[in-house]
Amino acid sequence: MAVFVITLFIFLVVIGVLLWVKHPHYLMTKTDVIALLQKVLVGQASENDWAIFLSSSFRHCPELEVIREACAAIDEREYLGQARADYLFSDKGLEELKRILVRVECLNV
Repeated sequence: MAVFVITLFIFLVVIGVLLWVKHPHYLMTKTDVIALLQKVLVGQASENDWAIFLSSSFRHCPELEVIREACAAIDEREYLGQARADYLFSDKGLEELKRILVRVECLNV
């Protein structure tokens, strides 16, 4: 019986710790989005950087979520990948992203 009680106690402690400790998550800020867009515009962003941005959640900042959705729409139309001399987007896509960058810089978040 003592073994059962000790095992149950350890199990409950482990469950309690797992419920108490939250998993880490990355929240992109306005500054992070500006830095990413600047890297994309000068051809320094990787496909992975862009994919992480598009798959990020911006529930903490609805204004940035609108920006992410606009970038996803540009991605659907103008994305080239690393095929074009380090630039991820066509010239038209880069122009649209420049306008988005200006919008992000004007946000008050």
